[in-house]
Amino acid sequence: MSITNIFERPKTMNAAVPHDPFRCLLCGTAETPHLVQAEVTGDSAGGLRAVQCLACSHVQLSPPAYCLDLYDEDGQVAFVVGHYGTPIEKLFEHSAIEARRRVARFAEHGEALQGRGGERARLLDVGGGYGFFGAAMAAVRPDVDTLVLEPSAKRAEMGRSHFEQRSDPAFSPPTFEVGLLDDAFVEQHRASFDAVTLWHVLEHVEDPAGLLERAGALLNPNGGTLWIEVPNLDDELSTLSPAYRRRNFMREHVSYFSPAVLERLARRAFTAASTEVVGYQRYGIFNYMHWIHANAPQGASPDMFERDRWWLEANWRTVREAARTSDALLLIVRLGGAAGAGE
Repeated sequence: MSITNIFERPKTMNAAVPHDPFRCLLCGTAETPHLVQAEVTGDSAGGLRAVQCLACSHVQLSPPAYCLDLYDEDGQVAFVVGHYGTPIEKLFEHSAIEARRRVARFAEHGEALQGRGGERARLLDVGGGYGFFGAAMAAVRPDVDTLVLEPSAKRAEMGRSHFEQRSDPAFSPPTFEVGLLDDAFVEQHRASFDAVTLWHVLEHVEDPAGLLERAGALLNPNGGTLWIEVPNLDDELSTLSPAYRRRNFMREHVSYFSPAVLERLARRAFTAASTEVVGYQRYGIFNYMHWIHANAPQGASPDMFERDRWWLEANWRTVREAARTSDALLLIVRLGGAAGAGE
């Protein structure tokens, strides 16, 4: 059973959400939604609810709680460090692991990252945080011009400091631009990138459809690709650990995407492009088992399976990704000449 089935009109649940006027972020309906969860992690004021739109099944916070100040001050990371006890060094370590995996997934899904007319390929990483993915790209693909667009000057500076202090000269600080993917940025860079990435960004904003449109406008229409990773609402672990399910609705995440809803959003935004949503498992089987057994996070050292340890983990991860019940989803949009590349 997918997690979205759990949210389908349970008879014992009060479906009304009387606290705030509702507007679906995807379809715009104002009909009273179903209540999914009455408490949201990190919401100290108690004014947020997770709800599901009756018209399009999208799950979101009500009211939408996007606050740029939270990211300017790196509040999301500070909450993880303070609430779960995960050291910032461990988060940096995990960010580096994820960055290398993301670079590898380009090749796994048929992305050649080639420029036009003999020019160097250009990649934009939107919401790139400390710059781990940008640094990994620069190290593994020095033939690609990679730009990290990050709204938080504090996070960009922390990233620069981290890479400048490393002893490994292969990982130098990436090229940062502090700012937002807004209309002004689009007008300045329209159709100028061969790839645009948004790794765990789309779930944070109040206008995901608008962000998709702006990201698409930056792409080369004759072969550009868009790569978007989000947490998966249909993560099967949410059906096995009540604490995990409660934790996953948090004030930082405005939207919660199932594979079906993410596919519909992408196809509506890119009617002439090839779109694909695949599963991706970020955390390892020890983390999975700990949530089921202890109904609690691993805390200071969550398992990221730095390598394929044995057949059980490899097969477990493969099955979850194929069923799209993994902890993350990857959306790939291919424009023009790239439309058949990953098929």
